Amino acid sequence: MNDALLPLLPSLVALVEEESVGRAAKRVGISQPRMSARLASLRAVLHDPLLVAATGRRGLVATDRARAIADAARGALTDLDAAVAGRVFDPVRAERIFSIMANDNAATIAALPLVSAVRGMAGPGVRCALHQFDTARLDDLEKGHIDLALGAPAQFDRVPALMVRTIVRDRFVVAVRPAGACPVDLDDYCNRDHVLVSGDGGGFTGLVDLALADRGRSRRVALSVQSYLLAIEAVAADDLVATLPLSLLTASARSLALGEPPLSLSPFTLVAAWHPRVDSDPSHRWLRDRLSELYRDRTRGAEQGRRVEKGRA
Repeated sequence: MNDALLPLLPSLVALVEEESVGRAAKRVGISQPRMSARLASLRAVLHDPLLVAATGRRGLVATDRARAIADAARGALTDLDAAVAGRVFDPVRAERIFSIMANDNAATIAALPLVSAVRGMAGPGVRCALHQFDTARLDDLEKGHIDLALGAPAQFDRVPALMVRTIVRDRFVVAVRPAGACPVDLDDYCNRDHVLVSGDGGGFTGLVDLALADRGRSRRVALSVQSYLLAIEAVAADDLVATLPLSLLTASARSLALGEPPLSLSPFTLVAAWHPRVDSDPSHRWLRDRLSELYRDRTRGAEQGRRVEKGRA
């Protein structure tokens, strides 16, 4: 590595994250002319413009190479800072807000239990904020506005730089109202009215419909909702069938009649995602450790959940 680059790395990280010479200078604590001089030095050392004029809007945008180098530098600087300072995270004395993004499904299954675990181990200075999942906000993981996102693996495909860990792998079950009867076979299942959760809103086709199509079958989706918890309430109030993750129904306050689906479905998977910039951060690592412990506990207790009717498919 060029020795001239090392002292410039904090400025490079600030320039990439702020995408503004003025804001980067303020963040590092130097004048704007000095930051402009550092940008010029970085460009000369790295043979890359690093920041270029944004297309279609005012301001600057970091080049791909600048982002790649800043990502690597950020982790190294974090590790170095922790090593030099001997920094550890003390949840009892810390002042920290953990921001977690999840839809109602992931929030019910994982986020709320995680919040309870955090509250049970941390002092009053550690608080949690839950945000509604929005794929348009995944960039907030890099910017530090969101610490952790919980969702389906496919929801993070557009940001391959994120670090992802599977926290729940579960099976789907059929749910009907408490006094109702679960479908006895595939014909009965297809002839019933179903409620489907559409993440984008208004959709009437999901993974169940794809599995049915592979067998030359179809079902009638009578109701499309955007909320998993609303789907549960709809089933409790009407003669509808929902095919949902067992872990969600186990965590729900509603008691529904559950049965095995009369067709093979891929497992339900829930993952946690975060940006590499915080992978070595002691407070973030502490939060992820709580999630890992929670997942292990839920795995051990999975067979103690609600009874699922068998032999009815």
